[in-house]
Amino acid sequence: MQIITHRGLDPSKKNYFLESSFEAFKDQLSRGFGIEFDLQSTKDDQIVISHDRNLSHISKGTDVRDVNELTTSEVSSLVFDSCHIASLLELIDLIKERGKEKSIHAIHLKHSFQKRELLDILLENLSGVDTKKFILFDVTLETAKYLNERNNTLNLAPSVAHPFDIERYGQAVGGTLLSTEEALAYPALFSWVWLDEWDRIDKDNDSKKLYTKEVFRRFRSKKVKIALVSPELHTTSPNLLGGEAHQDAVTIETLRNRLREIITLGPDAICTDYPDLVKEINTSLQRNHENNNI
Repeated sequence: MQIITHRGLDPSKKNYFLESSFEAFKDQLSRGFGIEFDLQSTKDDQIVISHDRNLSHISKGTDVRDVNELTTSEVSSLVFDSCHIASLLELIDLIKERGKEKSIHAIHLKHSFQKRELLDILLENLSGVDTKKFILFDVTLETAKYLNERNNTLNLAPSVAHPFDIERYGQAVGGTLLSTEEALAYPALFSWVWLDEWDRIDKDNDSKKLYTKEVFRRFRSKKVKIALVSPELHTTSPNLLGGEAHQDAVTIETLRNRLREIITLGPDAICTDYPDLVKEINTSLQRNHENNNI
C-alpha cells in the first residue's frame, strides 16, 4: 500500500514547513512517502505547485497577489518562512532525486485547471517522465479522454463519491465527482479511482460509508486500482466547501480505529495528513498477519 502525503502538510510535527512548499515535499520524499500536490499556471504559461490560486494563505497575508499574475521565475524567487514554491519541473526533478523507487505521487487536476491549453502544458512537462509514478486525479470524463488520446500511459483517476456527496458538493468542485457506477463504466480509461468519503452523514441524518468491501470488490472486478482520502483531510481543512467535517477524525484515536478498518480493506494508496500514523498502523497490521500465518 502506497502512503501519499497531502499537499505537503504534516500537522503531527511542530513548526513544520509551509504547506505545498518545496521544503515540505523534500522532507516527505526523503522519509519514503509519495506526495500529492496541486497545479497553478503562471503569467508565462508555466506550472508551479500551489494549493491556492492566491498567495495570501502561504504568505500569511503579506502577499495577496494571484499566482497567475507572476512569472515562474518571480514565483520561485519568493521566500516565506524560509520556504519557497516549486515549479512542476523542479518538483519532478526532486522526485527523481529523492523519491523512493516504488512510490507513487498524485497530481490534483482541479476543475479550474482542466482547460486544454493548460493540459497541453502539463503534457509537455510530463514528456519523458515515467508516468507510472503519477496518478492524475479529479479528472472529468472529457479531460480523461483528451489526455488519454495524447498519452495513453497516464494513470487517470476520477474522484468518486457517495451520491449524497455528489448532490451536496458536486457543483462546488466543478462537476468532477462521479458515482461508483459512472466510474465503473470506463475501466479502459481509468486505471485508478480516487475515493473520497467526505463524511458519514447521509440524507435525513442517516449514516453512510463509501469505503466498504462491496465498493472495493466492484472496482477490483474491473482491475481498477484504488486510492482514497483519509478521513482527517476533511477535519484539518475545516469548512472546505461549507460545513463538512468527518466524524471519523474528531480525535486521533477515532482516526486510528477507522484507519485500521480502511487499511484492512486493502487500498492501493491512501492520501493522508498523518503519514507516520498510517505507516505505523499498516506495519502493525502486516506484522499481525504474518504472525497469524506462522
